[in-house]
Amino acid sequence: MKQIKYVFVLLLITAFSLQPDSLSAAGMQKDLKIQDVFVRYGKKKNVTMVELSNEMLETYGMTRYKSITIKQDNEALAFVRSCLEADQKGARKIKEVTDDGGVVSAYYQLPGKDEDINRFVLFKVNKKGVITLVYIEGDLDSDDLITLLFTKKDL
Repeated sequence: MKQIKYVFVLLLITAFSLQPDSLSAAGMQKDLKIQDVFVRYGKKKNVTMVELSNEMLETYGMTRYKSITIKQDNEALAFVRSCLEADQKGARKIKEVTDDGGVVSAYYQLPGKDEDINRFVLFKVNKKGVITLVYIEGDLDSDDLITLLFTKKDL
């Protein structure tokens, strides 16, 4: 069990590092504009997508986890930012960092379709221009997600 948690934490950390790490668009809520990012860029060069298995999802109270990492592409960055802008309407901004007028890091909690399912979008552009977008949904709340992301686990 500790190994599964460690692997998951490493996957999330890697998603926000220099190395690409990502997920596919199949099954994402159709009402989200960020789904278009996964569809448009998912199979392109310099892009990595990842989707967690059901076994891994259940361990963390998630029903879906997708991420996409795109290496240095200004057109993609503009597209991702426009999708984020559309999806953040009605969202709870947990954290948002802007630089030179553009979002460089964001953590949003989106309204869910079901009362007990929360949806989160995490976004980051690193100094080298690598774009990372993560979509998570499940019965975990924002405190649970922060704990998963930022708590060091002993092996």
